[in-house]
Amino acid sequence: MKLLRRADDLVTAYHWANVLKAAGIQCEVRNTALTGALGDIPFLEASPQIWVVNDFELNQAESILKEVEQSAPGATWTCPTCAEQCEAQFSSCWQCGTERTLPPI
Repeated sequence: MKLLRRADDLVTAYHWANVLKAAGIQCEVRNTALTGALGDIPFLEASPQIWVVNDFELNQAESILKEVEQSAPGATWTCPTCAEQCEAQFSSCWQCGTERTLPPI
């Protein structure tokens, strides 16, 4: 088992863990309850950590997280029903619920 990264917060740590698990990489989030000890112990020791279970998957895991960090969010889209501007990550309009239609390939 090897340390992959330290996260600034628990939300980021669990997001990374979910991305890695979806890619088939076994990992663990550690140091989930040490933020209360900040000041008494060094910051790096109190921050949440992502550990990869299988050492041979460490490089692959790092590549996956780099790709996630570099991926562009995409362009906004306009709802065909209510003309609301929606951000790229949404598959339906937040205003009226209309499903996003993707152009044909």
